[in-house]
Amino acid sequence: MNVSPLFGLRLRTPRLELRLPTRPELEELRELARAGVHPPEEMPFAIAWTDEPYSAEWVVSFHEQQRNAWRPDAWDLELGVWADGELAGIQALYAKDFAASRKVDSGSWLGGRFQRQGIGTEMRAAVLELAFHGLGAAVAGSGAVKGNPASLGVSRKLGYRVVGSGTVAPRGVDVEHTDVELRREDWRPPFPVEIDGLEACLPLFGLT
Repeated sequence: MNVSPLFGLRLRTPRLELRLPTRPELEELRELARAGVHPPEEMPFAIAWTDEPYSAEWVVSFHEQQRNAWRPDAWDLELGVWADGELAGIQALYAKDFAASRKVDSGSWLGGRFQRQGIGTEMRAAVLELAFHGLGAAVAGSGAVKGNPASLGVSRKLGYRVVGSGTVAPRGVDVEHTDVELRREDWRPPFPVEIDGLEACLPLFGLT
């Protein structure tokens, strides 16, 4: 499917710009991940993509794979995050059967030197504004594994509520995973978010 309109989509907050990375920027992103996303003894993700057998090349191939697999009823928008002009990480927004369910989920990561600066909250707020006010979502889900308090902290700041828990095994051992949810009527954007280029993308999200 032709996803080229997505390259015109821009989300801007006071400090950040979110957009699809180009191929050279994906290679820059690979180097950011290689420099470190978390201490090696920790695993803050449900899928251990920072471990072997995943390689640094997976960072590039995953993004290209998601674009090639894009369908209006199953999409994964993996936006690069630029903080004051520097590529800092990825903020994803994804859904299945969105036109019917009006539910989205999100995930993210930041390079180590960009963490603990409030960027995670600001970039999640950007995609929530896209979801609720741009796309008309009714609910946004997220979650975090035990040992990743930063992610749950962002969720709490933005108004999510705990709705359940389960387990994941990113390194072959079960770890508790907390599920959270935010409904549109509870959304209060803490930052102004400017959205450009969305109208041309609406059919790609299953909307008209």
